[in-house]
Amino acid sequence: MKKLRAIRMRFSPEGIIWLTALIALALLPTESSTHFTLCPLSNLGLDFCPGCGLGRSISLAFQGELTASFATHPLGLFAIIILSYRIITLSFYSIKSKI
Repeated sequence: MKKLRAIRMRFSPEGIIWLTALIALALLPTESSTHFTLCPLSNLGLDFCPGCGLGRSISLAFQGELTASFATHPLGLFAIIILSYRIITLSFYSIKSKI
C-alpha cells in the first residue's frame, strides 16, 4: 500500500489518467466494425463530430497501421505526440517539485 501511495504522490493524477488512456487505446482491438460510443453528437444521431474516430485512430497508430490511422482521423498521430509530451512534462514537473 505504501508503494502505491508513493507512486501516486510522485506522479500527478492528470498524468496517470492520460497514461492509462493511451495504454487502453494501445490495447484496444480494432477489428470490430461496430463499437460503443460516448459521443453525445453521435448518440443524438448527428453524422458529423470533429472528435469521432480519434480514439480509433490512436489505437490504429499504436498497432502500426499508420495509413488507416490517418484515414480514420488525421489528428490521431498529433494527439499521441501532444499527450506523450503532456505526460512527460507532468512527470518531470512532479518529480522535480517533490525533490
